[in-house]
Amino acid sequence: MQTIRQAFILLRQNPLLSTIFILGTAFAITMIMAIVITWQMKYADIEPEVNRNRSLYISKMHLQGKENKNWNNYTACSPAFMKNCVQPLPEVEACTAFVPATVALVSMPDGTNAVKVDAMETDPGFWKVFRMQFVAGRGFDDSDRGGDVSAIVVAASVARKLFGTTDAVGKTVLLNRNEARICGVVKDVSVIAKDAYAQVWRMYPAKLQDATSIWSYAQSHTVVALARSSEDIPAIRQGIAKRVKDINAVQTEVLMDIMEQPDEIVTHVNHVWANVGPDLRMLYIQYTLALLIVLLVPSLNLCGLSNSRMQQRISELGVRKAFGATRGVLIRQILNENLVLTLIGGAVGLVFSYLAVYGMRTWLFTNNQNTGTSGEFDLSMSVLFSPTVFCLAFLFCLVINLLSAGLPTWLAARHTIVDSLNDK
Repeated sequence: MQTIRQAFILLRQNPLLSTIFILGTAFAITMIMAIVITWQMKYADIEPEVNRNRSLYISKMHLQGKENKNWNNYTACSPAFMKNCVQPLPEVEACTAFVPATVALVSMPDGTNAVKVDAMETDPGFWKVFRMQFVAGRGFDDSDRGGDVSAIVVAASVARKLFGTTDAVGKTVLLNRNEARICGVVKDVSVIAKDAYAQVWRMYPAKLQDATSIWSYAQSHTVVALARSSEDIPAIRQGIAKRVKDINAVQTEVLMDIMEQPDEIVTHVNHVWANVGPDLRMLYIQYTLALLIVLLVPSLNLCGLSNSRMQQRISELGVRKAFGATRGVLIRQILNENLVLTLIGGAVGLVFSYLAVYGMRTWLFTNNQNTGTSGEFDLSMSVLFSPTVFCLAFLFCLVINLLSAGLPTWLAARHTIVDSLNDK
């Protein structure tokens, strides 16, 4: 309490320097936490993509002539590939294949009240890999296949636009002029959820799971395998590689290559080009350099402010030394006082970082899949207000405090009692 009281006395005595110090800290924390929060939203487990840490993704495929190596075709995977190369592996808890959401039209059975939506084709495994919040009903399963009326799941906002309520289970609509029955209504998914996002989910035809030739393995789907635990990921990689090798062993004209996939979440998000994987080493270097620059540059500026404040307190330090205070005691006291101001700046910076990420969310989270979509760039409160974010913010405050106040404090404490009392 004494340290906190002393910090606020200094704040009142030097309002300009203290305010600049707090705002400088806040600006540094804002930039650092904006980077951290953006990383969390892209790569951490967030609803409905709560299993990112144990998910493996296959989104690209390379077909090449067996004899004619100049013949190449880059495409995506198929449900047949999932069924034959992923699903049988014992380490796989669940798997799904889906086509990223594309524009579709849903309307009432008579064609009225048409709504443009982002619709995804997927399978029953989708509801096991991704955790959707069902407002009503359930996800479709294999019993919903067949018949003239397909089963679909819609987002709550779509149900409200069509019927004025989310109580839409069992009702019939037209999806791209084809009759469909709503079997479930889910809470709207943010566009930030790169793979789970859609506004309407429907099943792809069951025949796409049949492998009649090498071409059956190439379609327009992304395959996601959910490992039973993160320790099973190497075994899944090996198992998929072996099955691809077995398929290629009986081919006479074309060979299949999944190009070092499956990817983990960071690789998957940054895997833009079909024939070139992301340079993760450079990605990590860029993030590390950004954090170092954001830490060091404000800290150097704050170091100058701290030094100015220390020069004003040389006489005080001399008096305390004359009454027996050691250099260690003085350094700890001043660092603690600066830490109080740093934490105030950190709290302000953390609030600013939320505002900054929210204000720039469209720019930060736009990717090649969600450009032009109809959904909202909502932010997950569970990630924004997570213990991890607060602990990291506190850690960065400690680092900034040591970098900005440590050297001036050490230099001030080295003055002799006589020099300090004479303020030399």
